[in-house]
Amino acid sequence: MNQFRSRNLRNSQKPSKIPLFLLVFSLFCLYLFFTVRNIGNIEIPEGKYSVEKWTVLSDIPKVVHLDVTSWKYKIWSRYFLGQIPSIKAGTYTVEHTTTLEDFIQKSLKAPTYSDLTITILPGWNIYDIDSSLSWKGIIKTGELLLAARDNFAEFQTKYPFLKDAPSLEGFLYPDTYRIDQNADAKMILDRLLTEFQTKIGDAYKNLWSSAYKDLILASVVEREEKDPIQKPIVAGILAKRVTEHIPMGADATVCYGYAKTQKQCTPDFIGSIIYEKSPYNTRSQQWYPPTPIASISLDTWNAVLHKQDSPYYYYLHDSHWQIHFAKTLEEHNLNKSKYL
Repeated sequence: MNQFRSRNLRNSQKPSKIPLFLLVFSLFCLYLFFTVRNIGNIEIPEGKYSVEKWTVLSDIPKVVHLDVTSWKYKIWSRYFLGQIPSIKAGTYTVEHTTTLEDFIQKSLKAPTYSDLTITILPGWNIYDIDSSLSWKGIIKTGELLLAARDNFAEFQTKYPFLKDAPSLEGFLYPDTYRIDQNADAKMILDRLLTEFQTKIGDAYKNLWSSAYKDLILASVVEREEKDPIQKPIVAGILAKRVTEHIPMGADATVCYGYAKTQKQCTPDFIGSIIYEKSPYNTRSQQWYPPTPIASISLDTWNAVLHKQDSPYYYYLHDSHWQIHFAKTLEEHNLNKSKYL
């Protein structure tokens, strides 16, 4: 009887086993908890950060160039983040490396400058610029296009380089700008034209008879070639083809006649309209397009002014954007089979 009680007592003292799946789940939850909680400790380097109109809390990782999983950030900002200041448009300065939590709670209290930072990329046309600024909420869709049209005569009076130009295309200098958060489309255009005057205006004035043609060529080169070293060669090839009454054949020009942005100018779209006649289809007509097709950088302008002679008449880019030149159509077709 005593032996039975003793054995029963030992059995009753055995600890119950935790199911493996429950242990794994608990460890995962613990890992997730610490991972999410530590999002606030991610470091934000010193620098200036632009907050645009209608920026909300979920946009902050993009503002500080932070790659964080969206759902983890949402959980952290909802359950771990303390008081959140109202987010105002402007430029915010981080003088010393800080954490994401401190950036939101402290740095976002007041902007250093009550302005915005906008970036206009080389190769963008006016449709790209309008699309970018409207997507960021700085202007309404189409507002830049209307301002360019409605104020063109006034801009021509103010900027001599526009004297014989039919539009502002090609003169909207690509750069990063700080603008007043209340700036309208006309003020933004004026700022871009002023920068063109500063960077290129004098050289443009000195080449008055050929300047607009050079600007058109530079805009094509800007869209066709990214490497500054290769740009003078590409400029030389395109100019030589036109001089020798060979169609320029630059597909980048085709989309402009259809008021397309770079994103809309896909290979599929180009393929669908490449045989349609248009002043901007440089496969079907043997001269430059009637206007520039994009904004140009200073290095592309200089590449056109210093075009490089070469024996080549053709070029193409492979999937890594490496350029391949050819002297004859046969060589060009061989490059197509090798690299495309």
